[in-house]
Amino acid sequence: MRADGAKEGFRQAMAWLHTWAGLVLGWLLFAIFLSGTLAFFKLELNHWSRPELHGLGPAQPLDAASLARAEASLHGLAPAAQSWRLSLPDERRPVAALSWREAPDPAKPGQRARFEQRWLDPASGAPVEARATFGAGEFFYRFHFELRSAQQSRWILEGRWLVGLATLLMFVALLSGIVTHRRFFKDFFTFRPGAKAAQRAWLDAHNVSGVLALPFYLLITFSGLMTLHSLYMPSGIAAAYGKNSGAYFSELAGDPLPRNRGLTPKPGETEPLPLLGEGAWERLLSQARVEWPDGRIEAVSLLREGGQTLVEFNRHEGDRLQYRSPRQVFDAGSGARLHLADTDAPAAKTYGVLYGLHIARFAGLPLRWLLFGFGLLGSAMIATGLVLWCVKRRAEAERRGPARLGFGHRLVALLNIAAIAGLPLAMAGFCYANRLLPLGLAQRPDAELKVFFAVWGASLLIAMAGGGWRLVFGLGALAFAGLPLLDVLHARALPDGMLLGIDLAFLSGAALLGCLAWKCRPAAALRARPGPAGQMEGA
Repeated sequence: MRADGAKEGFRQAMAWLHTWAGLVLGWLLFAIFLSGTLAFFKLELNHWSRPELHGLGPAQPLDAASLARAEASLHGLAPAAQSWRLSLPDERRPVAALSWREAPDPAKPGQRARFEQRWLDPASGAPVEARATFGAGEFFYRFHFELRSAQQSRWILEGRWLVGLATLLMFVALLSGIVTHRRFFKDFFTFRPGAKAAQRAWLDAHNVSGVLALPFYLLITFSGLMTLHSLYMPSGIAAAYGKNSGAYFSELAGDPLPRNRGLTPKPGETEPLPLLGEGAWERLLSQARVEWPDGRIEAVSLLREGGQTLVEFNRHEGDRLQYRSPRQVFDAGSGARLHLADTDAPAAKTYGVLYGLHIARFAGLPLRWLLFGFGLLGSAMIATGLVLWCVKRRAEAERRGPARLGFGHRLVALLNIAAIAGLPLAMAGFCYANRLLPLGLAQRPDAELKVFFAVWGASLLIAMAGGGWRLVFGLGALAFAGLPLLDVLHARALPDGMLLGIDLAFLSGAALLGCLAWKCRPAAALRARPGPAGQMEGA
């Protein structure tokens, strides 16, 4: 009996930990998980966000002539550039991107190097003007682990710490949930959406969504913590490397020494980069392909480092599971290869594989859709857990009598509506801002984000005014259903397969939100707004 009692006491403690670890930062966890799920299609959503790039000519194969054209375009755009990088088109990013950094103004001490980017027509290599935007995919990706705005970089570290805390609490909730739920196989096959007791139905939904993809949740949570290990656990690096932390990151990337990479040129290193020409590019490109006869090249860079002008070729990130693709570094003058940047260290490989599993850049289209589905299940697991908290406490209050529910319960119910139903509406609002804000608007990326947070805040006001789940879900469904129509009105060319896929995804999102709105009709148990006596109807 003592052993059983001790075992039951431990399980009850884990149940308490599971409940409160999930609730304390549950709304933030839902936002992190849902935005991270959309980030599996980061490049596709970024391309959708720039309709000026739609319908351009097909991508040309990488050769010396295309590199020479890109180099000529750069010298026309930014003759004083200190480094530049050409990101090549592929099946997920149909248009090449040319980015560069210019030296800071010597008259302004402390100024950082200025970063610029232009898009290149894949057929002609000519620059293409595109709207100023954060990009839907880039925003969801950054929001997923930084909670950042476009320009307010001073909040990045604070956002990463908050996301790290929320991720740690989710990991704790997952582990304690494993202890709490003893009957995994029974939970897997038990789902009673029509149960008379709302608490039973919500518990079944939470258990099924939690058990169905549990290995994915554990992997994505642990690997998410590891991606920012240097921020959360710097003491180990400091103990091994002292103040020379750059050596640690160089070893992690497979570089021989800490590299400057042209970001902060030394005095006397601010002269313009040389124009190599087609012949030099032919020699360099042929040497790079000797190392990677069957591999794709994703990017080519020209930069100044340690008094040398270097050329760097990056292998495509989709070629292997491990994060950080190999890089070949050449001397631009002599054409000699200086270094193959890769790592064989077991610890670095382990980290790279965990990072690669988290961001899934290796995944083809079917696997990314599968991961997307797992991400939606994880979002549903968090959402049902938050709603279950309200359902359970309402049932307990009803058993005690017709007493009015407390302020804390009503607050959680309102925040559930805003965080769960309001976030998809805010995401749709960001997409509308991308299309409808004036193209010449100053600080346009910041304005897109202001629309996102304003719509999200408006969903809380709707909940406070008694709008409830049905109205917010319904508005989200209408908003997503209107995005394909907006695409038709702003189309510059016939949509390709990628853009049609995005529009179909928008319509699928509208159908899902519409279904949830229908299930939240007044007679259903999903409805969760305060009643006249402060009680919660349904959820």
